[in-house]
Amino acid sequence: MLYPVGFLKAAGEIMMQMDFIGPRYIKGDNTPIHFLSIRYVHPFKKQFFFRIKSQTTDEVLRILSTIFFGLKMPLPDVVQQDNDSVFRGCLNEKGMVGRYIRWWCHNGVIVIFNAPRSPWNTGSVEGANSIFDRKFWQQFHFASIEEVDAKLSEFVEAYSDYNAVTMFPERALPRLRPLSKKLPDLPTLSQPYLFLLRIVHKDQFGYYTIEVLNRYITLPCKLKGQFVIVQVNMVEQWMKVWQEQEDCTVLIRARQEFKVCTGGFQKRKEV
Repeated sequence: MLYPVGFLKAAGEIMMQMDFIGPRYIKGDNTPIHFLSIRYVHPFKKQFFFRIKSQTTDEVLRILSTIFFGLKMPLPDVVQQDNDSVFRGCLNEKGMVGRYIRWWCHNGVIVIFNAPRSPWNTGSVEGANSIFDRKFWQQFHFASIEEVDAKLSEFVEAYSDYNAVTMFPERALPRLRPLSKKLPDLPTLSQPYLFLLRIVHKDQFGYYTIEVLNRYITLPCKLKGQFVIVQVNMVEQWMKVWQEQEDCTVLIRARQEFKVCTGGFQKRKEV
């Protein structure tokens, strides 16, 4: 099972990974506390932890506004995350791409989703989350949200000093603010490609399949247990499946029609 390291390195110069932490709870209080973990993986390393109100798309986009317009961090070429509905869009809809995906792609960023149930695919941010738990959440006995916020600010500052970066690549600001109420529709995306890492599994009917935006694609049985790379063109509405083999990437499923929808900007069509 060859993890597509070459593809991930070639996808872009600046890579960011993102993940949720939580919910966590203060002893004696049933109020859930959520955090968003954001990490620049290469060519430099920079880690951020934010407390968020809830695990929602609006909250993620609010934090991205802080990252790019408040902290003036460079826009990445690639962002990688798991398959949470906050990132993907409604998981029950076939071919659905949510606001999070469209915002990144409108700003020219490639979005890559992990293989399902494979948190190690984003090992850099997962490692940072482990440090967060050991050095922050388990280190203190919090009595209030205000205390969490105060200690979190100190922790992030100390973590930043540990991963000190003096210079960042220069990048233009995003074309569109994350919380813009009117996101452009699919035909106007400046970066049309969406990538999904998948592992081929045998389903209950004996077929070897992968899940792509709540549709199931059948592949040859020889690929059982192996990683593949799904490429979806959201503008021209097609998909291809690739596999990294030694020093090259091989096409294993030729281009085929694949309908994608936004759920609010164009009429949904089934295939």
